[in-house]
Amino acid sequence: MRPSALSTFLPVLILSLAAPAHALAQWSVSLGVESERFWGGSLELGPERKSFRPYRPTVVGVGLERRMGKVGLGLRARYTEASLGLEGRDAVVALKGGFTVVGIAPEISYHIATLGPGNRLVLHAGPLVEFWDPVESDGRTRVGAQGIASLGIPLGGRFGLSVGGSLAFVASPFNSNELIDGYERRALWRRGFAAGLQYQL
Repeated sequence: MRPSALSTFLPVLILSLAAPAHALAQWSVSLGVESERFWGGSLELGPERKSFRPYRPTVVGVGLERRMGKVGLGLRARYTEASLGLEGRDAVVALKGGFTVVGIAPEISYHIATLGPGNRLVLHAGPLVEFWDPVESDGRTRVGAQGIASLGIPLGGRFGLSVGGSLAFVASPFNSNELIDGYERRALWRRGFAAGLQYQL
């Protein structure tokens, strides 16, 4: 974990150990934001190995989940406006507003541990469908998968905080005729760090 993410996560974990425990509702809704980093998407075949890819978007997400004991079923939706970046070893050139992306992710989750009074460490996994809408080009649909590890922290009443990390991939968002000579498509991978507010129904 990078120092910036670690400095954010540790105070939340320490705070969570003193949070009050309460009964878990069957249904919950969530709203959150996520910071993401990408690799893949495309790759230059020459020695510099530069790549066209989305560049550092901030993602807004909503979710709905039903828990049945340790197992849960959920649906996440996400929206972002991402820049289009040309990234090399030493520099990045980015075009703002390169993509608009809407994603839908059904998932199954499993509560693997309890940390402190009522804090839930949960693993989530499932398929991912994304609708990419590039500037001045036709939209396209890409399919992949994602996994998430999250820590749910009760805040009192029906509210809770969730923090976690994700790893996901989809097929390259580029069509074969959109890349310049010397580049080829690659699967698009991303990692993210997210925080959100949960409400138990």
